[in-house]
Amino acid sequence: MEEEELTLQKGGLDVSEALSRPDNETFTPSCMLGALYWACFRNDTAQLQAMLDDGVSPEEATQVDSNGRTGLMVACYHGFQSVVALLSRCPFLDVNQQDKEGDTALMLAAQAGHVPLVSLLINYYAGLDLERRDQRGLTALMKAAMRDRSECVAALLMAGADLTAVDPVRGKTALEWAFLTDSFDTVQRIQQLLRRPQVEQLSHHYQPEWPALPGLVAQAQAQAAPSFLGRLQATLSLPFAQSPQEGGVLDHLVTVTTSLASTLIWHSVEARAQVCRESKAVPSCLEIPGAQDGEEEAGGGQVGTEPGDDGIGRAGNR
Repeated sequence: MEEEELTLQKGGLDVSEALSRPDNETFTPSCMLGALYWACFRNDTAQLQAMLDDGVSPEEATQVDSNGRTGLMVACYHGFQSVVALLSRCPFLDVNQQDKEGDTALMLAAQAGHVPLVSLLINYYAGLDLERRDQRGLTALMKAAMRDRSECVAALLMAGADLTAVDPVRGKTALEWAFLTDSFDTVQRIQQLLRRPQVEQLSHHYQPEWPALPGLVAQAQAQAAPSFLGRLQATLSLPFAQSPQEGGVLDHLVTVTTSLASTLIWHSVEARAQVCRESKAVPSCLEIPGAQDGEEEAGGGQVGTEPGDDGIGRAGNR
């Protein structure tokens, strides 16, 4: 690994440098910054709510600190979920705005491992650019993979992030970066998604029968009846907890109960969730009349629906 890091450093992209930010950074903002920025920095949702109700100016919404970060970026960096949810209603915000190092709000949330914030940005911020690159040419997917943020990587892939994209210096994909940085959970998660790139239970041809059931029944019928000693041993044996197996009975139970045929599903979806397939944010799905004009007048502000506190989208294509 040391030789690989040396090679990467010679090539212009140092892994240790890439992994050293932003978790270890300390920063005290200037007292000259506005009230909206300070509300985001302090996680003061009451003040932020009051400001949004009264209306904010473009200058307040886009004000940056000495690192070039807006209030949204600061909230994503620190993991302030309620602040990010409230800011989805704020006009004039540019969700793709970059700081001095080229990081966006999505990059800061993804590389810090804030899964709910990544979901909030994907689902409630229209126009989010998943492929925006920082100064080193890294995307949010690559940065999350390098830090072994496996669930953030999964969320980005299911939102349509490009797994084949490579950085301009080393020419590595997110999966290759995960290998190089020993991010084994991320490697396993990506490989798992590639084995099952589509949400099978959301297709109309899905059959709820468990494929392994006939084989298990035949195996049980072929076995001889256990002896009295065998039954006694099975009764007295203590079961040990085991992790759910992929394709096992628990996996099948979850699949069936979340399928289109399930009574737990209230409505069907037209756009199937799929790895590396682009999906839309909630405001885009709602197609609010006049929303496009409003965005242009507001300078690219976010249109309208309120995200839930859990950070999970409620659009039909999720």
